[in-house]
Amino acid sequence: MDRECFKNRTQAHSTGWRSTFYYPGGGNYRGYWLKSQHHRFGVKETKQQLIYDGQWHEGKRHGWGMMRRRLNDGTMERIYAGQWQMDKKCGEGKQFYDDGSIYYGWWRANRRHGLGIQWYGTGDIYLGEWQMDVAHGLGVMLYANGNRYEGYFARGFKNGEGTFYHMHRGQIQKGIWQDDVCKTSMVQDEFRQQAQNPTQYPIPSLRLACPKEFIQKLFEEYNDKIKNNPKSAEVLQNS
Repeated sequence: MDRECFKNRTQAHSTGWRSTFYYPGGGNYRGYWLKSQHHRFGVKETKQQLIYDGQWHEGKRHGWGMMRRRLNDGTMERIYAGQWQMDKKCGEGKQFYDDGSIYYGWWRANRRHGLGIQWYGTGDIYLGEWQMDVAHGLGVMLYANGNRYEGYFARGFKNGEGTFYHMHRGQIQKGIWQDDVCKTSMVQDEFRQQAQNPTQYPIPSLRLACPKEFIQKLFEEYNDKIKNNPKSAEVLQNS
């Protein structure tokens, strides 16, 4: 390893490869240096037993890297694997949470931002757009019980137009949502034959009971108006 000596009362710098450097307060670093800063590639373990293994740039995590935690039994627990920018998660990456949730997608400044998919510990799955660490934009929520929501999200809640598929009941609900509450909707039966537990009372389809009779009656009324009040078609249209 190259070393710069003290010259003109300036401090020497470490540059190049160093097998293991132990910090006085705990922790160590093994890898490349540039002017006494972690640079290019290296492995750093803190006194809290957090381990970063990846690329560096002038002392900051920058590029591709993996963050892990050393447990008391000596095994490793994954925390994050992906891209970094100036010591923050930025770009494509995969995060492992303590509650069993997993996120894979895009990051910006340590926050989920862009397209991504989250597997929740409850069994639910969200796939769609993220903004500032919450679901925001167009997305799909797959619930553990088999139901599904497709539509818009805002601030982590269902907001705007969306369609909720009640898979066990065999119904589809199309409507407008606000903070996970449906304000107005239309519910219709779509797949009652395939549903595991269809509703007891089916929803009748919206249609005319007797379309032929309705049209016949409608034309008879117009014919009577024309006979009693002979006017031009333009006047009848505007009346």
